[in-house]
Amino acid sequence: MNRTNQDKIWELAAGKIHNESDFTEPDESESKFQNSINKKIYESVYELHENLNKSLPLHKTSVYHSWEIIALYLKKKQIRIYLQISKYAAIILLSLGVGIFMQINRNTANKSMQAQTEFYVPLGQMSEITLNDGTHIWLNSGTTLKYCNDFGRYSRNVELVGEAFFKVKHGATPFKVKMKDNEVEVLGTSFAAVSYSDEDFSQVTLIEGSVQVNNKTGQAVAKIVPNYQLHIPDNPQMKISAHKVNPMFYESWINGTIKFDQERLVDVARRMERWYNVEIRFADQEAQNIRFTGT
Repeated sequence: MNRTNQDKIWELAAGKIHNESDFTEPDESESKFQNSINKKIYESVYELHENLNKSLPLHKTSVYHSWEIIALYLKKKQIRIYLQISKYAAIILLSLGVGIFMQINRNTANKSMQAQTEFYVPLGQMSEITLNDGTHIWLNSGTTLKYCNDFGRYSRNVELVGEAFFKVKHGATPFKVKMKDNEVEVLGTSFAAVSYSDEDFSQVTLIEGSVQVNNKTGQAVAKIVPNYQLHIPDNPQMKISAHKVNPMFYESWINGTIKFDQERLVDVARRMERWYNVEIRFADQEAQNIRFTGT
């Protein structure tokens, strides 16, 4: 049976149930449904009709219940939106976390690079070290030398408190020695430096090469040539002075000998105190200014 004939039988079955048949004679309608296929269609239409009669109108529909269903739907949709936002927020937080982690690592690396190595020589002793750039340094009694662990990588800077003799390996990067508020800058040379915290001056004696002294702002304030000595007062109002000396008297201590030339006895005594870790007292104050030359 084609689709058109099926539709016609459905219409005939509905008409028969509602007594609205298009046939003029009842027998004609009955004969139409004797066919087994048409009879099944009729029975299906009849069953639908009976079921519809049994259904009741929705006269007890709950507005509150309906709104709950709608609200639940909206809530689920909101949750889905929130999950989407959370996903992107998580990505942003992850990116920030990675950035912070990298910054912490960078700061840690910087701190590691800024970590210092410190050498301290007690009173009555002497020491010598060689830095990784080949620079050789002798440290006298009561001396502290500091430098960053990345020495030689970007700079060659050291800090001196006390007395030291430097044989600086020549290099493209300047070698700088910080002494109180000043610094000695060289490329490759030999010089002696004194900068004790309990004295009101620093001193630089050049053996060979050239030396430039900068103030705390990095500005050059003095230069000397070999066999000259710079006297640098702690008081910035006082002038830096230079005079010619015999450098032998300022490098002899690295060979275990103290030599002095026309030095005040009080200054000689101070050197002896550090060298032998003793205390020297003057019973006569006038004796402090007596000058001595000797070994």
